[in-house]
Amino acid sequence: MGKQTNGHDDNVILFPGLVPRLVEKGMASLKEKKYYDALTYFKQSTELEYEHPQARYGLVITNIELNRLEEAKKHCESMLREGIGEYYDVLQVYVSLLVQLGAYQEVVDLLEVVIEEDKLPPKMAESFYHLLEFSRQMTDGFEEIEFDADVSDEESLEIGPSTEELIQALEKGNPDQQWGAIQQLSQHESQEVEDAYRTFLKGEENNPVLKSYLLQTLKEMKSQEEYEVHKFGENFKIRIQDLEDVFHEKFGTRVVRRLEETLAQKNPSLFEMIQQVWWHYLFALYPKSPQPLDANIWACALHYMGKDLLEGEADFKEIKNLYKVSDLEAKEAVNHLKKIESLLFSMDSKNT
Repeated sequence: MGKQTNGHDDNVILFPGLVPRLVEKGMASLKEKKYYDALTYFKQSTELEYEHPQARYGLVITNIELNRLEEAKKHCESMLREGIGEYYDVLQVYVSLLVQLGAYQEVVDLLEVVIEEDKLPPKMAESFYHLLEFSRQMTDGFEEIEFDADVSDEESLEIGPSTEELIQALEKGNPDQQWGAIQQLSQHESQEVEDAYRTFLKGEENNPVLKSYLLQTLKEMKSQEEYEVHKFGENFKIRIQDLEDVFHEKFGTRVVRRLEETLAQKNPSLFEMIQQVWWHYLFALYPKSPQPLDANIWACALHYMGKDLLEGEADFKEIKNLYKVSDLEAKEAVNHLKKIESLLFSMDSKNT
């Protein structure tokens, strides 16, 4: 079940309207082919509301776009198993994935049962029958091919890009290709891959958000290694096992709670928007924390920046007095938020 229900103090709190907004942003990113952004929004959505059908389906489609077919297959399987989303829509995508992955016998076994139940929607029946017949032909064909195939040649049996191709995508691809490479390389453990990770994290021109994704991936892989990272003009070293989950960063949640006290009731739309700015900023900064670690300063900066963006004019003095912080500290925080946002925007512009 979703992490928001486990009662830990460091969880992101679910506020009204937040998940639909995240899903909306994910769908918009998908349409714009900004797949690594879409994946972030859908992941955040499912962190907050595990059973949200659009968010879960979004993860499937985004992984397909990034050529992470095995990952998409796992998401489909869990949706079917847990009864999330429109069953036959998910099933259609799942069967298509099985065909792309060459799992023709699985397609035959599955569709024979589904068709036997005679509950297929008319609009999908023809498609499923075609896929079943195609998969039957392919399984029959494999019996003949097996005698001629050189089964000792493991590379001939590989599905998808080779390790070398994925490393090349990580080094020279656009952000979407790099994101896909990061995910697929997690299945290719070797010194060559390890070296590619290290080079990417140190690269001054590489996208800092993608570096955050890579660090999170290494954390999920339970890496025990230390890496040198370059972000926003600074070089530092980090041990992966010491990393905190960025989506549940304790300080980040404290800032959100402070903003909740001030804005949740009076201006919920502003409150929602500010949270997106905040979590995106934290993810870009990851694994570093914003300085100073004063929730009032960052809540004030976010409040001012959000109000200025939405309404065009914001009374800095009035907002500053709400949080009882100094002019200098609040303005420095605002400037840093804008600086990071500007740098990320300029990087995105270079790759569009």
